[in-house]
Amino acid sequence: MFEIVKYAGQGGRDRFDCGKPELNTWLQTQTSQQQKRDNAVTFVALDPSDQRVVGYYASRSYQLDVDHAARAYGVGKKTYPVPALLLAKLAVCGSVQKKGLGEQLLVHALKNFAEIAEKTGVEVIVVHAIDKDAAAFYGRYGFITFESHDLHLFLPMKTIRKLYPVETGV
Repeated sequence: MFEIVKYAGQGGRDRFDCGKPELNTWLQTQTSQQQKRDNAVTFVALDPSDQRVVGYYASRSYQLDVDHAARAYGVGKKTYPVPALLLAKLAVCGSVQKKGLGEQLLVHALKNFAEIAEKTGVEVIVVHAIDKDAAAFYGRYGFITFESHDLHLFLPMKTIRKLYPVETGV
C-alpha cells in the first residue's frame, strides 16, 4: 500500500515516468505552480522505500455548460450549468504499474470528492482520459462516456455517495 498525501514539494518528481510525456511533464513542471495559484490540487503517492513520487492525481473545480450536460446525460437541453469537479490528471510511474496504485489513487480522489460534495454543490465528476486505455480504466469503475466525446467521461455524485458514504455532522 502506498501513502497518498497532498503535494508539498516531495522529491523524486524528476524520475517519474508513466510512459506518457504529457503527464510526466505536468508533474515535473506544473504541479507546484498550479497548486500555488489554486488552479489545481495534487495528491502524490510515495514509494515507502525511498519516499519518491510514484503516482499522482490532480483535481480542480469544473462546470459543464447546459448543452454539454444535456449531451452527457442524453436528455434534452438542461436549463442550468452542471456543477462538477474535474479529475484533471491521474498517472502511475511505470516501475509500479499493475500493482493497484491507479485504483488506490482513484478511490482516494473519489472519497475526497464525496467529502467536498458535503460542503458544496457537485453533481458529477468529469475526467478527460488521455487515451482509450485510460478511458477503459475509468469505465471499469463506472464512469460513463459522454455521447459527444469518447475520451470524456463522468460519474454522478449520487453514485460516488453510494460507494463512499461520508459521515455528516459538520
